[in-house]
Amino acid sequence: MAIATYSYSYDTKTILEMFLNKDYIQKKFDTTGARNIDFLEFGEKDGKFIIKTKRDITAEIPGFAKKFIKPTSTITQTEKWDINNEELKTGTVEVTSTGLPVVMTGDLRIEPTEEGCKNTLEYEIKVNIPLIGGKLAKFLDDEGRKNAEKEYEFALNYLKKI
Repeated sequence: MAIATYSYSYDTKTILEMFLNKDYIQKKFDTTGARNIDFLEFGEKDGKFIIKTKRDITAEIPGFAKKFIKPTSTITQTEKWDINNEELKTGTVEVTSTGLPVVMTGDLRIEPTEEGCKNTLEYEIKVNIPLIGGKLAKFLDDEGRKNAEKEYEFALNYLKKI
């Protein structure tokens, strides 16, 4: 399992509201260069807020992976947030890629801190390709972290405008 944590000087309610804002999500994906962004599901269902998106992303593919990954791929991301808890916000995320045996699953948490809150993603990337699956998972993790940093910087700037 890998962990990524991002701190905010806002309370958990404010951050979750931002994460559940369609305009924010669209602009966040635009910031990372995603194209053909489509909301497949968006809204509350059975005490959860579900955000299911599909988008095309482009990445520089290292030589060892060019046989398995195209520079542009379509990914589907599903987030399910529990909207019933007062301060601690929790959810799950799953990301899959069309045409590639890759799945990223994780647990999401937004929890209070003295300064505001922190958003933590604890996740795992599985690549079902013999011999290079682990190396490919590492590459995808590195690319995902780069995008996550762009999304975090965008979020900080977005918050200044609300």
